[in-house]
Amino acid sequence: MSASAPDAHRDEGGLGWGAIFAYAIPDGAVHYLYLLLVLGYTKYATDELGIEPATLGWIWLVSKVWDAISDPLVGQWSDSTKTRFGRRRPWLIGSAVPLSLAALALWMPPEMLGESGMIAWVSISFLAFFTAYTAFEVPHLALGAELSQDRLERNRIFGTRQVVSTLGMFGAAVFGVQYALNGRAEAGAQALIAGLLVAILVVAALTRLPPERSEFQGRSAENPWTAVGGVFRNPHARLLLFVFFIESLGSGGIGMLVPFVTQYVLKMPDVTGQMLAFYMVPTLLAVPVWVALARHFEKRHLWAFAMIMGGGGFGMIFWLEEGDWWFMAISGAIAGIASACGNTLGQAIKADVIDYDEHQTNERKEGAYFATWNFVRKLASGVTGWLVGMVLSAVDYVPHAAEQTQLVQDAMRFLMGGLPLLGYAIGVLAFSRFRFSEADHARILVELDQRNRECD
Repeated sequence: MSASAPDAHRDEGGLGWGAIFAYAIPDGAVHYLYLLLVLGYTKYATDELGIEPATLGWIWLVSKVWDAISDPLVGQWSDSTKTRFGRRRPWLIGSAVPLSLAALALWMPPEMLGESGMIAWVSISFLAFFTAYTAFEVPHLALGAELSQDRLERNRIFGTRQVVSTLGMFGAAVFGVQYALNGRAEAGAQALIAGLLVAILVVAALTRLPPERSEFQGRSAENPWTAVGGVFRNPHARLLLFVFFIESLGSGGIGMLVPFVTQYVLKMPDVTGQMLAFYMVPTLLAVPVWVALARHFEKRHLWAFAMIMGGGGFGMIFWLEEGDWWFMAISGAIAGIASACGNTLGQAIKADVIDYDEHQTNERKEGAYFATWNFVRKLASGVTGWLVGMVLSAVDYVPHAAEQTQLVQDAMRFLMGGLPLLGYAIGVLAFSRFRFSEADHARILVELDQRNRECD
């Protein structure tokens, strides 16, 4: 099966910046809502809604496990979707409004609910939000991998996506969280505005994208479990899955811990936004640097180096003391620079591994691949979210307390610093076995092109 002329031109680096920005722009608004939930909701729910930390930990775990389970379903279903608009567009359009409504429900629940009613409302809203988030995130990542097979252009596609995503997360971290923690009215108004923006940007962006590749339709696995099995049979993907799981297990609770650490360990709650900015701004600035370096060095080697940086950056928190805002700022900057690599070049490596799968199976199942990677990442972060809630309860964390015990502070240091350090250390050791080089990728693209020509 051959590529059409427009697709062939696109693979030669012909995808314009307008199309790349159109692809990336909705991700900023979506990740604003997502990070607002991750960073601020644990503190908001415990302090404002009166939900016990352990109960919220279970809600996080159940919703993230469901979120992880739904990933393979959405991935395979989007791979199998056949419409005149393509495989991914219907999912992106269909997820926008439910995502917005679920966010509003989380941040502005009815005030008349009792304790049990509030727990039920929050639990259902969590499930709805993460289901809608999956319905957007997996097809959107898959679409990015399909837009081009040129290695440098893929770096630009996922680099631009990371820049836009970081801008959205920056807004949530520096402004959104502080505003959301002012009470239900402010939190609900923010969720409403951000949700409307999600719907508008998704619709506007899709009008600027080139048509999806028609020759990719009808080449998915038979069902979600076959698709997932195919991912695990790919040796390169299997190794990446293990690395993602270990890393996410270590770093999954970092976002929700920042407000706790600044208030009770650093004892400077007013600098929460600034500390998050010291992470977000270097992340943003580092993206073009990593993309430029990838023109001269292999992506996999750069990513391994970034993992070492990330472990060291997060690990510094383990030694954080009261008033050491500068120490936390340096930690965030190092970790932010490192994360920019994984979220840019790491995504491009995933897309290359999907091309390897096509070479072996003649199937195009980008959705299944990104869904499976999301599955292990979300499962790990769900476990970590549960662990955060359980540990805080076990060490007798007291909501609204002016001071926490030394045991509580040490637990926060370990969860935000020691655990990520351990996770990154194991992850980088595992990733050292990743052998799929850019030369290997270039070779299989040539062979795929020859196969397609023979099909003509």
